[in-house]
Formats: sequence, structure tokens, C-alpha cells
Amino acid sequence: MSKDSKKTAGSPQVRRNALAVNKATAGAGVAGLAGFLVIFAVASVFLVTENYFFAMLTASLALLVYVTGYDIVKIVLSSFTIFFSSKHLIPKAAYLQETLAALREVLQMKRNEKGEISTGAVSTGARINLPDNELVKDVKRVVEDGKNFDYAEYVAHSYYVECHELYEYTRANLAFVADSMPLFGLIGTIVGLISMFEGLGADVTVESLSPQLAIALKTTLYGAVFSSIYRVIGSRFDQRLKTLDYDYETFCRALQVIVENKNIIEVD
Repeated sequence: MSKDSKKTAGSPQVRRNALAVNKATAGAGVAGLAGFLVIFAVASVFLVTENYFFAMLTASLALLVYVTGYDIVKIVLSSFTIFFSSKHLIPKAAYLQETLAALREVLQMKRNEKGEISTGAVSTGARINLPDNELVKDVKRVVEDGKNFDYAEYVAHSYYVECHELYEYTRANLAFVADSMPLFGLIGTIVGLISMFEGLGADVTVESLSPQLAIALKTTLYGAVFSSIYRVIGSRFDQRLKTLDYDYETFCRALQVIVENKNIIEVD
């Protein structure tokens, strides 16, 4: 084999399958684009009629539909739930949270100044009472079958990853809208200023220009307001992601102790 052939064979290549778009993804993209065009047309009507608040509100919804497609309902419901509730959206993540609360008490878990997680004295083969949920049953089965910690961690990860992906997906979409709204507000202001300057004449006074300038600047104001709202909502998902990561790390530490000590798990 020649040197050039070896170089070609050893270099990473893009497979055609990796560039393929399935029907579900394409449908969501088409729905998002169509929804964006329809809702943005409504926003344009509000802008022309100088209803700037509703124009920017509708524009923000159009952007959210553009990036989410059919998932817009799920994103909105998730945002309301996360903003007004302390519970996780995915039942599996709720099981993780519930089980960890019991493990903290049983294992006397603490985190020191360096961020390291420590546990109290746990006897080998001691019985541990945990809540009755699917995660506890899976962990109980893993311990009884004598599986190692890596396998147990894999089981716990399946209860963590789905919720983490949902929070990350929602946060990214809200961040996109938050970053885009000031630009839309600035565009509205520029359009208003252009219209104002085009109407300038010899008999124009400051008193006649001030109201028009104030109206033009409203789009920038509302763009910043809605950007802040989406960013505040997105920050809730940031907090949940950090909490979820912290819970998962702590749970894995507790799981390691249980597996190493071969504790007997009893379901309450």
C-alpha cells in the first residue's frame, strides 16, 4: 500500500449516512419554518400599526417556534413547570432526587470544603431502607446480582441522562430567543428612524420629532425586556442542570459505597 493510500485509509471520512436527515427531523424543521413565517407576519402587522409590545411578543414566539417546531407546547409547559415548581420534569430524575434524599440520611453524606463527598461509617452487609421506586429496585437487583460499580453507575446514568438532555435542549432554545430579541428590537428602531428622517422638512420642529423618536425606541426597549424574560426563564434550567449534576455525582458516590460494602437494600 502506498503512502498516500495509507494516509487516506487512516484519515477520518464523513459517511453519507451521517449527513442524512430523517423524516421526523425534516418535518419538525418545516413546521418550525412555516410557523415562524406565519407568526412573524402577524408581528409585522403589529409593527406597522405601532403596537410595538405585541409586535415584539409575537416576534419572540415566532423565534421560539422556529427553533422548536412541534416541541413548542412541550417547551412552554416545561418552562412553566420549572419556574413555579421544584420537581423534575422526568419521573426518572424525580426517583433519583427522592432516593438520594434517603441515602444522604442513611449514609450520613457530607461535602467538605474541597468539594469531596464523604460518608459516615457503614458496616459491610448492613441493611439500608430506601423508598419504593423503580431506581431503588434496579439498584437492589444490581447489588444482589453482584455487579461491579461501573455497571451500577450505568444503571443510574439511565435515570439521569434523559432529564439532562431535556433541560439542555430547552435552555439552548430559550437562550437563542433571548440573544435574538435585542437585534429584532434594534431593527425596529432603525426602521422607525429611517421613516422619521424621510419625513423631515423645513418646518419640522423638535416637538414634532420627539414623539416619533420615542415610538421608534420602544422596539429596542421591548426587545430588551423580552430578552430578559427569556433569559430569566432559561436561568431556571441552568440551576436545575447544576442541581441534577450535583445529585447524580452524589448518588454515584453513595452507590459506590453500597456496592463496595455489599449492603442489603430493603424497599419501604
